[in-house]
Amino acid sequence: MSELEPHPHPCPRCGAAADPGQEYCLECGLRLSGPSSTASAPGARASAGRSWLGPAFLALVIAALGAGASIAISSDGEARESISVATGGNVTVSTTSTLPTAPEPTKTTKTKAPATKPKPVNPAVVTWPRPQRGWTIVLLSLPQTGGRAAAEAKAEEARKGGLRRVGVLDSNRYASLHPGYYVVFTGIFETQTEAVSALQRARAVFRSAYQREIVP
Repeated sequence: MSELEPHPHPCPRCGAAADPGQEYCLECGLRLSGPSSTASAPGARASAGRSWLGPAFLALVIAALGAGASIAISSDGEARESISVATGGNVTVSTTSTLPTAPEPTKTTKTKAPATKPKPVNPAVVTWPRPQRGWTIVLLSLPQTGGRAAAEAKAEEARKGGLRRVGVLDSNRYASLHPGYYVVFTGIFETQTEAVSALQRARAVFRSAYQREIVP
């Protein structure tokens, strides 16, 4: 071994050889007290200068890989969280949000109206209120010699024809009628004008119908 070459120094703890300028023991990890007295030699200085290049380069590579991985993870996360729309500005759409759904149509239940009894087409046979004076429409007059049944049959025919408030009068009881007849009439009116307004409908069933004042 030449005089220029540095001599290794043993580790104070484990006795392993240590190069000049080495800070930690490679065997037990003890920090050495410092460079040997031969560190001032040119070879020692060169060896000390080269000793830090390896760890520094390795640290630089690890730092570069870590930065690249962080950028990649950040970019991937942002791409998943939002989608940029090119037209009309940027709109952020959350991938976890759910699209609104249309409400289900409500079902309407039809309720049946309560059944009502149909009203009769025409009321029952009416009788003239004897003390009352008024107007009516005479459909026809039948002699009493033929019997009241014939007059009642004509009154039923008038009701089936759609006329209302149909009845039979005994002409012997009213001063304004000729005695000896059964008078088939429809309607009880207070004035002649009201009777005339209903005359056309009565003539659709009995053509010879006419208005007449009834005086008790």
